[in-house]
Amino acid sequence: MEFFPEVPGDDETQIVVARAQAGDDGAMEGLFERLHDHILLSVRLRLGPRLRSVLESRDIFQGVALEAFRDLKNFTPRGPGSYRYYLNRVILNNIRDRMRHFGALKRQGGELVSQSRLQDLPGKPADETYFDPSGRFERLEREISGLPEEMRQVLLMRSVDGLASKEVAEMLDKSDAAVRKLYSRAVAQLATRMGNEEPT
Repeated sequence: MEFFPEVPGDDETQIVVARAQAGDDGAMEGLFERLHDHILLSVRLRLGPRLRSVLESRDIFQGVALEAFRDLKNFTPRGPGSYRYYLNRVILNNIRDRMRHFGALKRQGGELVSQSRLQDLPGKPADETYFDPSGRFERLEREISGLPEEMRQVLLMRSVDGLASKEVAEMLDKSDAAVRKLYSRAVAQLATRMGNEEPT
C-alpha cells in the first residue's frame, strides 16, 4: 500500500520544467502548483516538532520555492524523479542554512526574524496550507510526525528521497539489515496509525 500521495508523472513534469526553463511563465506557475503540496509536506516532515519551534515551515517553503525556481535554468534532468530529488536537496540545504543562521544569531544575542520572500508565485501569504482539499496531506503529515524519530528519518529517506536501503545505511552508519527492519516497522506503524492493514 502506498501512503504518500502520487507524485505527478516524471515525463509530464520534465516537459513542464523544460517549458519553464525556456521562460514560459504559465509553465512556471503550473510547475509550482503541480509540486506545491509535495514540497510543503516534505518541508514540514523534515522540520518536525522540535525544529518547527524555532523555524517557520512557511518561510522554509518559500525559501525552497524561491531558490528552486530562480535557479531552474541550472537544473539538468538525470533520470526519473530527478527534479523531485533536486527539490528535496534544496529543502535540506535551506533548513541547514536557517539553523546555522539561527545559531549564529543566538550566539550574538540576536533574534530570528521570519520573512516572506516569494512574491510572484500563487500561494497563501499567511499560513502556508496544502492546495489539496481532501485532507490527505494533513493526515499523512500528522501520522508520520507521530512516529519515533529514527523510524521517521528512515521512512523519509526511503519514501521521499527515493534512496535505496544500502544508501540510507551508509548515511546513518547502520547495517542494511537494520535499515530494512526500521523501514518495515515504520511502514507497519504508519499503516496502523492511518487505520489500514499492514502492507504486504
